[in-house]
Amino acid sequence: PSQRYKFDDFFDALYRFSRPYDASDTSYPTNMTYFYSPDHPPFYMGDPYMRHGHKYGLANIALFLSNVLEVSVEKDETCDELNEFEVSGKIPISNSCGQRGISYQDMTCYNDPGMACQVDPNMYITAVTSRREFGAAPAMQCGPKFRIPQTGYWDFDLVEEVNQITYANDNARVDVEGCCWWGRGVLQTKGVCSFGRLNYYIGKRAANEGRESLFPDIDFCYNPEAVCGSESKHELVWMSGLFEWIDRVQSYDQGGFNYMKLLHSFADAGMNDDVFIKSVLAIVQTGCHNPPCSSAGCVNFPCDGAYVMDENSGVRKAYRTFFELTLWNFFPDSPGGSHVPTPAPTQCEVNCTEVPSLSPQPPTSTPSKAPIVIASSFPSESPTRAVDSRITFFEDFRIYLNDRRVLIDSEIFVSETDSGWTASTLYSLDGFLNTLEELATYGVNDMMFYIGQGQSGVFEHGLVNLALFLAHAMTRGLALDTCEEVNQHLVGGKLPLSNSCGQYGRSYSDEICLQADAAMECSVDPSINVVQASVGNSGSPPFFCAPTSTHPFTGYYDPLSQSSINTPFANEAGRLDVEGCCFWGRGMLHNQGICDIGRFNYIYGLPAFMDGRTSGRYNIDFCLHPEALCSDFTIPATEFNKFPSTIDTSEVRYLIGMLYWADYVQSYNWGFWNYMEKIKLFVDGGMRDYSFVDEFSDIVLDSKRDGALRREKFRKVLGILFMEAPTLSPTNFPTTSPSTSPTSRPTRPPTPLPTQPPSIDTRAGQDLSSYPNQQPASNPDRPVMIDISAPKPVGGLPSVTIDDLNFSSATKAICFNGQIWAFMLSIVCCALF
Repeated sequence: PSQRYKFDDFFDALYRFSRPYDASDTSYPTNMTYFYSPDHPPFYMGDPYMRHGHKYGLANIALFLSNVLEVSVEKDETCDELNEFEVSGKIPISNSCGQRGISYQDMTCYNDPGMACQVDPNMYITAVTSRREFGAAPAMQCGPKFRIPQTGYWDFDLVEEVNQITYANDNARVDVEGCCWWGRGVLQTKGVCSFGRLNYYIGKRAANEGRESLFPDIDFCYNPEAVCGSESKHELVWMSGLFEWIDRVQSYDQGGFNYMKLLHSFADAGMNDDVFIKSVLAIVQTGCHNPPCSSAGCVNFPCDGAYVMDENSGVRKAYRTFFELTLWNFFPDSPGGSHVPTPAPTQCEVNCTEVPSLSPQPPTSTPSKAPIVIASSFPSESPTRAVDSRITFFEDFRIYLNDRRVLIDSEIFVSETDSGWTASTLYSLDGFLNTLEELATYGVNDMMFYIGQGQSGVFEHGLVNLALFLAHAMTRGLALDTCEEVNQHLVGGKLPLSNSCGQYGRSYSDEICLQADAAMECSVDPSINVVQASVGNSGSPPFFCAPTSTHPFTGYYDPLSQSSINTPFANEAGRLDVEGCCFWGRGMLHNQGICDIGRFNYIYGLPAFMDGRTSGRYNIDFCLHPEALCSDFTIPATEFNKFPSTIDTSEVRYLIGMLYWADYVQSYNWGFWNYMEKIKLFVDGGMRDYSFVDEFSDIVLDSKRDGALRREKFRKVLGILFMEAPTLSPTNFPTTSPSTSPTSRPTRPPTPLPTQPPSIDTRAGQDLSSYPNQQPASNPDRPVMIDISAPKPVGGLPSVTIDDLNFSSATKAICFNGQIWAFMLSIVCCALF
C-alpha cells in the first residue's frame, strides 16, 4: 500500500471538489468546506437525471485515477517532480527549470496572462521529496544566482553532483534562478500558469480578493512547495490534482475534441476505446489531445515534452483501474439511458424507482471478460540483476507475511493497556513492510536488512532474524504503543526525573560509537530543550531535557501519590540534572544514545544532504531535534530552504530500528559470539535451543534484565511465522504444520525446513483456464496478467446492481451520489492504493 497517497485523503478531497454549487445534495457532510467558484465547475460525478447516470462520474473518476497511477502513485516516495531527464547521457541540475524541452517559468496563461504567478528571481526552495533509490539524482532546487551562480550535472558513476563545470539542460539553462515551478502533487501541477490558477481559485489570492478559498493562508505563487511541504500537504497533493483535472481535462474542448461529450460516448460503449484514453493522457501530460502540442511549454517547438512519454503504459493503467473498480461488470456495453421525460426533472429521493420512465436500450453485444490482474509487482522478464532478484524475493516475502496477517496483527502488533491487549495505533504490518522494502532490496551504505535474500541466502534464517527483531520490538515500542522510551526504572520506589539521562545505570550521552564510526555520533548540545511528546499507555511522567541554567536539579515522581516532588533526587547513575539528556530511546526498538541516534542522522538526516550523499532522506538534524524521530517536524525557514516545510517522519519509527539492526546486530562478531552464525546453528539444530536468545539479550543488547520476556516473545513470533498459512497461497515458501495454539508455546519444536528460495509464479504463458482464480482475457488490447494472491471470488463484488448497495445513514446519502460514494468506499480503497 502507498504510504504517501491515501484513499481517505483522496476521498475527502473528492468530496470537497464535487459538491453541486446549489448545495442541494444532502449526501455531502455539512461540517466541511467545499470548492466553489461561479466561473469554475466542480468535479463531474455523473448525470443525476439519467438511469445509471452515475457511471459517467465513475468513468471520470477512473480516468483521473489511472492518470494519477501513471504520474505519481507508483512513484510513492515522491510528491515533487523527479529529476530524471538526461541530456547527452547526464542529468542536468538545471532540470528544475524544465525537463524534456519545457520551460516551466514560461508556461504563461494564454487566455488570461494575469492569472499566472510572477517569477521572483530571489526565490530559494529545495524540494522536500526526491527519489530514494541509490544513485538517483538529488531533489529539485531553485535559487538566485548570487547563491547558486552555476549548475552542473549528476554523475551516475561517482554518485555525486558535479558543479565545477556548467552543464545545460535541454533549454541551455546553466542556473536555477526563478526555476521553482517543477511539478508537484498527484498530477504533477507545474508552471507559473497552473500555480497561478491554483492560487486564484483556492489559495491566498482568492481570499485577498474577497472570494471563497479553501486555503486562504497559502500563497501558491510565493511558496509552490506548499503542495508537498506544508501542514496541509495530505489534502493538497490530491486537491491540486483534482483542480488540475477540472481545469485542464474536464473543461477541454478544442479541435473537435470535447471531453465531456466523448466521456459519455466512451462510457456508453463499454469503456474500451484506447484512442480516447490516449487522448486524455495527452491532455494531462502535454496540454492537447493530438500531440505534438503547442501548449506544452516548449521553448523551441516541437520539443520532447510536447509528446506523451509512454501512452501504452497509460492505457494499461486505465484498464487496470476499470477492472479494479469492476466497471466492466457493473456497466456492460450500452447507450446508458435517456433523460427523464419531464419538463423539470428532479433527483430521486429514498426508495428510488426505475428512472427514467423509458427503458434503456438492451446491450448491443456481450460484454467482454474482465482481464486478470497482477497482485504483485513482479518484473515482466526474468531478473537479470541482483536487485531485480531481491525485489522479486521481497514481493514473495510480503505475500508470505500477508498470508499470516490475522495472527501477526492480533498477536504481534499489539500493546498492553488497562483493558488488556489492543491493536497498536502506531505500528502496523503494512507500515513495517513498506519501510522494510528499501532496506531489504536496495539497502543503504552497503548494509541490508536480512530476510534470506541473496544467492547464499536461506529463507528460514531470514525468518528467524525477523522473528528476533519483532520479539525485541515487543519488549520496547510495541509493548506500550509508544515511539519514545518511557520512565520506568524505579530507584528506591521512585521514578527519578533524571532518568531521561539514562535508565538502569546507563548514561545515554556517553554511549559513543566505535572509533570507525566516531564521526557519526551526535555532539551533546547543553542548551537544547526537549519534552517527550507521548508516554503511550505507561502513565509515566514525560522525559525532558533542559540546561542547568533553568533546571539546576530534578526531583522524582511518586507512583503511589501519582505526583512529582521537586527535591533533588538522582537516577541510578547519579545524575541530578537533565542538561544534554535528550537522547532517550526512540522508534520501534527505542534506540538510545548519541551513537544510535547519530548513526541514523548521519545516514538519513541533514548531514547526508550537506555532504552530498545519496542516502539523505530527511532535511532534519536529528541530533539537534531528536523529537523529530517520533513526530512530523516543521523545518523553519533557513538558508537551505526559504520556506518552512513540514516533513512527514512517520517511517522513522520503523527505520531507525531497522538501520540499527542491519548495521549493528547483524554484523555483531565479538570473540566467540557471531550473530549470523548463531542463527544458522539455531535453524540447523531444529530450532530447539532457545538459549541463543538469552545470549543475544546479554551479549549484544546488554539487557539481561528482560531476557526472559524477549525469549517468550521470540517463541510466540516464531510459532506464527513458521505456521502454515490460514489461506491457500501459491508461494514456494516452506511452512510447517501449525501448533495447536499458535499464540502460546508450540506443542513441538519446528523441524528443519527446505532451503529452496522462493520463486515467481511459473504459469505465465500457459492456459490459465484450469486454475480456479484465473481467467484468460478475451480482449487482446487489455493487459493479460496473473493474480498470485490468495483466492478470492471471481468477478469482484457479488452480482448486484449499484441500486442494491446499502447506503450509510451517517452521510444521509440520497439515490444518485449515494451510489457513487458507496461504490467508491466498497471498492477503490482496497484496489488502487
